[in-house]
Amino acid sequence: MKERDEMEYSRYLKPFTLILGGIVLLITFFSFIIRTLPAYSGNADVLMFVGMDDPTYQLRRIEQIIANYPNIAWFDPMTYFPYGQPMHWGPLFPFLGAALCLLTGAVTRTEIISATLFIPCAMAALMVPIIYLLVSRIADWKSGLVAAFFIAIVPGQFFFRSFYGYLDHHAGEVFFSTLFCLCYLSALVYSRKNPVDLKDRETWKVPILLGVLCGITYVLGLALMPTMLLFALIVGMFTPVWFIIQRYIGHLGASALVINSVTFFVAIIGFFFIGIHSEGGLNYYTIGHPIAYGLLILANVLLFGFSYHLKEKPFWYYVGAIVGVTILGIIAFALVFPDLFAYMMANANAFFGSDDIHWKTIQEARPWSFDDAWRTFQYSLILFGAGAAVLLNRIRKELCPSHVFTLIWAVVIFYATCQHIRYEYYLAAPVAILAGIAVGSALGIIELPSRYRSGSGGTGDEQHAGKKKAGKTHDVSKSKKGHLSGPVKAGSYAFLAIILVLALLFSHQALSRNLMMGAYNLNPDWREATEWLNGNTPDPGIDYYAIYDENNFTYPDSAYGVMSWWDYGHMITFLGKRMPNANPFQYGVNGPNGSARFFMTHDESEADQILANLNTKYVITDYEMDTGKFWAMSTWDNPDVGVYPYQQTFVFPNPEDPKSGMPYPVLTNEYYQTMISRLHNFDGSYTEPGTVFLLKYMKPSASGLNVPIVVDGGQTNFSAAKAIADSFNPQENPQYGVIMVNMGYTDPVEPVRSLGHYRLIFESSTRATPADMDDIRYVKIFEHVKGAQIAGDGMLELKVKTNTGREFVYRTHSVDGIFTVPYPTEAAAGAITIPGRYRNVNTGAEYQVTEEQVAKGERI
Repeated sequence: MKERDEMEYSRYLKPFTLILGGIVLLITFFSFIIRTLPAYSGNADVLMFVGMDDPTYQLRRIEQIIANYPNIAWFDPMTYFPYGQPMHWGPLFPFLGAALCLLTGAVTRTEIISATLFIPCAMAALMVPIIYLLVSRIADWKSGLVAAFFIAIVPGQFFFRSFYGYLDHHAGEVFFSTLFCLCYLSALVYSRKNPVDLKDRETWKVPILLGVLCGITYVLGLALMPTMLLFALIVGMFTPVWFIIQRYIGHLGASALVINSVTFFVAIIGFFFIGIHSEGGLNYYTIGHPIAYGLLILANVLLFGFSYHLKEKPFWYYVGAIVGVTILGIIAFALVFPDLFAYMMANANAFFGSDDIHWKTIQEARPWSFDDAWRTFQYSLILFGAGAAVLLNRIRKELCPSHVFTLIWAVVIFYATCQHIRYEYYLAAPVAILAGIAVGSALGIIELPSRYRSGSGGTGDEQHAGKKKAGKTHDVSKSKKGHLSGPVKAGSYAFLAIILVLALLFSHQALSRNLMMGAYNLNPDWREATEWLNGNTPDPGIDYYAIYDENNFTYPDSAYGVMSWWDYGHMITFLGKRMPNANPFQYGVNGPNGSARFFMTHDESEADQILANLNTKYVITDYEMDTGKFWAMSTWDNPDVGVYPYQQTFVFPNPEDPKSGMPYPVLTNEYYQTMISRLHNFDGSYTEPGTVFLLKYMKPSASGLNVPIVVDGGQTNFSAAKAIADSFNPQENPQYGVIMVNMGYTDPVEPVRSLGHYRLIFESSTRATPADMDDIRYVKIFEHVKGAQIAGDGMLELKVKTNTGREFVYRTHSVDGIFTVPYPTEAAAGAITIPGRYRNVNTGAEYQVTEEQVAKGERI
């Protein structure tokens, strides 16, 4: 025994093994360096490198844990006001960040950011040895090295989410899930050579230990994010196949029973250490998790029971029984536990097959197109397919469970990515693994000296000398190479050349793309605006660092919300230390009080009521909400019509060839009357139209096309266009229509009413429009006020000067003999200054208004 142990240890000290280890370490270091390049720029302002959405919230969580170490918050009143956010992100990532800060003495925000931004980069770099060990166990050292290099450079979501500045758990999700797969595959490899015999307890020991290790790594992944459940699903899909393979080679499946049962028994225990912290779907820490793991254990017991009781029956009898019982079991489960079955199916549909149009507005949740796939993986997709073919061929020859598990893993993740592009970062590992196996298999054509073949690489799959195990050997490299005929040999070398060219092309594409990525840049205008918000608005009365219990928490009377689009919620929390109504968890977006309804409504009174319902005091807008994100807001508000009423596309004929034309989007009156347009484009001021485009068009029902075709029209003044549009008789022209439109965001087609309860109090420095257009700043902050009441008729004007030096005139009409005005006179409102008084354009009368009158809604 001692001599064998010494031989095992000496194997790792051989020069070739040490060289392999050195290469893996170099690739690991290289992976870390290419992800951390921005850190070496010498810029001490590390906040500018932070990604502007989820990373800012992870920093908020890390700061909170540091202040309360080691306690972790499962409820956050600093977002999704006035309800508070139940937390579905796991505690492990911010806990690791906080522990690192405490170890390094990082206390200030700059120090905390400087210390923690390296965490995702390090996790991605550690994927290199994990992938090498994993692939070397199921293939050989050549495949392992290639796969390790591929995981270091694979572009797309994995590189993007593990790059310096993107402080989020996604790199950790890949790291811990792949670590679990490494442990699970190691258990498969061991049990293939050392199957469990229930009558021999000595054969239980190592599989039980391996099962415990698998369970621990699974719990670590689960503590990072509940989506680790996906890998329990992969194990569940693989397990019946594993039982069938074991039965085929003459075993009853005790290895699967022991390893899986121990793994998920540990997972159940680990889950209760994390705790139940919510109700609802499996994307939260709900009771559904231990139920799912318990069902997996039960399934293993049933599969083994069938195997045992049918051990004298033919193999195909057992397979048929499994298929039949599986179908009947699902039906029985649905009938006996309909609520639980519906719960599981709803979660599966949400994860894999949801066609909710709302998710298409979320960049990371939209479906994965072929263009997306090729843009990211390019030639490695071909290698991915080639590697899958290699494994299928080896499965055909050897019935190796580790290869089956790897293929199921790859297929499930590939399908999940097709449904939601966010899972592309999970796909990086299977792509690297299968591409590495493809290249390694091709390299196997080259004859190497015996001391450099797979066995000396330490694949972990050799059989001990003199011990013959049941089933075929897993080390395919030890099979004898037959004599290759000339054409076959030429074809083999052609295959090798093609694979190597694809590998080189992918490596060049991936490295070029990664090195061109540049640094993250926290939006400077949002940073400027939220930092101003933090320093110049009332304290909401919530301790930013405190941990609150959802069950006994109530907001103080001083608390208030900040309305903006959900993309910006975490920055409002982290940088502004204020409470957004909506956040990037997509909370607070839809519904009658959602941010989508607020920004899309035409009715100021409805907008006022929404803010009153939410006890919200400030509104923040930006140029993207006004333009590129507008379609997302309209889709969330009314998915049945989406952006169509606001931005319509017409085909404009080519004057030189009337039979051809060009589709072009235009803005309608519906767009200009929305709250987002009235706030950001017009500063809440009354605005009259200038010139407009009057279009006469043929309807799609008449033309047979998908969009209307312009048959006549041109640019004219509003009055003339309005008269023509009003005189158009649709009954006499059923196949045609007329519409007034414009192209510019600040060029309305009908008068835009003023807002009496919203005043601009700050705008960011950057001008978002070119010099030949109206000056619109990138981010604006508005305060919602009651507004002073001035008796009179006609129109009032007030000169306003912003903090950037921009000047505009606020105009408003009276309604029922009353002007409602949001600004005080000869004073300041936030960072805005008002140098004069309101002036009635019709009478010349001037009015002085105090801040108290505006705040209380007093009548003058």
